[in-house]
Amino acid sequence: MAISSLIFHRITRWQEEQPSELKISEVALQSGADYESLFSQLKKNFQFKAGKFHGHFDEDYSAAPFQNWFKEHLDKKISFEKLSQLYINQFKELVDKTSEAFEANILCVLEDRADGPRFYIFALETTSGLLLDNTLTLDTVDYLNTSKLDLALRIDIDDWLTTKETTSTPIDTDSPYLCLVRSRSKAKIGEAFSQACGFKSTIDSAKETATLMEVLAGYTKQTEPKEAAQINQKAYEFCVEQQQIGEAVPLKELSGFIDENKPSGFADYAEQAAQLDSNKSLRPDTRKLKHLVRISGKGNGLSLSFSSDLIQQTILFDEKSDTLTITSIPKSLKKQIMEHIKDSSIKNAETSEE
Repeated sequence: MAISSLIFHRITRWQEEQPSELKISEVALQSGADYESLFSQLKKNFQFKAGKFHGHFDEDYSAAPFQNWFKEHLDKKISFEKLSQLYINQFKELVDKTSEAFEANILCVLEDRADGPRFYIFALETTSGLLLDNTLTLDTVDYLNTSKLDLALRIDIDDWLTTKETTSTPIDTDSPYLCLVRSRSKAKIGEAFSQACGFKSTIDSAKETATLMEVLAGYTKQTEPKEAAQINQKAYEFCVEQQQIGEAVPLKELSGFIDENKPSGFADYAEQAAQLDSNKSLRPDTRKLKHLVRISGKGNGLSLSFSSDLIQQTILFDEKSDTLTITSIPKSLKKQIMEHIKDSSIKNAETSEE
């Protein structure tokens, strides 16, 4: 990892009806150990973030000029500083059209890699904390919250340039060069962030998640419950590993991971039963895939979560009576229940005596 260029800007909007304010950096920062450490942490958070969006630049250049500015920078027509300033001003215009207060430190980073350069944009929030200074006096200090990442973009530059050179061919949605983090809690601001980047989603992650789960359900339908649970567990683990390294899930590789003795079994079934090309790669949402291995829900004062392989084993479901029967209660849970019953009995007895 080597940082080629990086720069910070700040955007602040304290009141909804007022335009946002910018604090612009004129000169890029000199990379050092602190910046390398910060960037490493942010990249790690980005990589492990579930529910990312994948896509390409919007083909409407007039509505999404960022890609033109980026190409001008690569062609050495504008500086890195100018590129980041054009972006933050475009972002400001879109933020001002929303009705939300907002504050963020915008970090733009150009990274040199052996596998090809990447460009990142991070929107970092500031958190207040207490500092014990040299006089042993408490003071308030603002610091970057690196553990929270709600808005961020990554551009795989070589993949993008390759796509631009082959515009006569259909877009390969299996190899999107843009990857976006956009939290649901930042709905309108997140949309402004996406538009300022010119991001356009080319992959329906929800649909691909549902497709994979349906195919797995059909594939395991005729197997024993224990074997089905093992297959689902392996599938989930493989998808999580792929998500953590930022890669899609190739059906053939998933098939081989699920069953080493019959490596093409799942891929063949997917092609025959769901008309999925065995060479296809999917980008499922691992948060939703967790339902393959764990069942959970809450409501009416009840919160319940358990491994899916316990269904009809130690947890019995009766659809007619709409009841669950737990036949093997965890010791800690049983202890709490017994203590609660005992305490309730004592309280009831005391109330009766009064």
